[in-house]
Amino acid sequence: MGFNVRRYDGKLLIKPSQAAVRRIRERLAAEVRSLNGGNAIAVIRRLNPIIRGWAAYYRGVVSKEVFSAIDHYLWGRLYRWALRAHPNKSKHWVVDRYFDTFNQSRNDRWVFGDRDSGIYLRQFAWTKIVRHKMVMGTASVDDPALDWYWASRRRKAHAQLGGRTASLLLRQRGLCPGCGTLLLHADHGPQSPREWEQWTRVLTTALRKTSVVLGEVHGDDQTTRLMHADCRRREQRQRQTVQRQQNRRPQGLA
Repeated sequence: MGFNVRRYDGKLLIKPSQAAVRRIRERLAAEVRSLNGGNAIAVIRRLNPIIRGWAAYYRGVVSKEVFSAIDHYLWGRLYRWALRAHPNKSKHWVVDRYFDTFNQSRNDRWVFGDRDSGIYLRQFAWTKIVRHKMVMGTASVDDPALDWYWASRRRKAHAQLGGRTASLLLRQRGLCPGCGTLLLHADHGPQSPREWEQWTRVLTTALRKTSVVLGEVHGDDQTTRLMHADCRRREQRQRQTVQRQQNRRPQGLA
């Protein structure tokens, strides 16, 4: 499963195994090499799901030092990628172009990002360590009366992937405001870093953000919700129908 279980000075600690760390380093190196000739946006879109997925899988054990070490390793790879992309530019120019405090919520000067679009690469160390929560009593996954309990545990686990989409999922209690049903239906939670990676892609592609005006429009008074893609399209069609009906109404005599 990729974990190292040992006692240190009499205390049992579970950490990512050396083999698991070696595999993720090799994969990151291979992904960065395959992106030679690409741009920063392509790098970020390729690596962010990998980072989120691997960190989500190991966030429940003693991983903080490992996360920081992998971040340092990946920074070196990206720095060399940027130097190869601009062989005629100075190192200072490369650093000023690709590294900055792109994430305004964190005081980190060395975040890799794209200045034109503002998007940036996540870091492993940004993932909060969340200890595994024990199952209540004698709850069984085979008990149909406890389906709500297991579904709730899975939704909370998926939302801990981080990012705005996951925060919205938690705030909405996993429900679609359009139809009132669950946004994510998962009978089985992710069981490996690769499966967690796939969940990050689900959160960013299968679900869509939509801005909805609250009550009367007053400047930028808007909120963001997560909806099923079908629910969003249905809501847009209904809004367009109402708008056409209003436009066809007679405006009275001049």
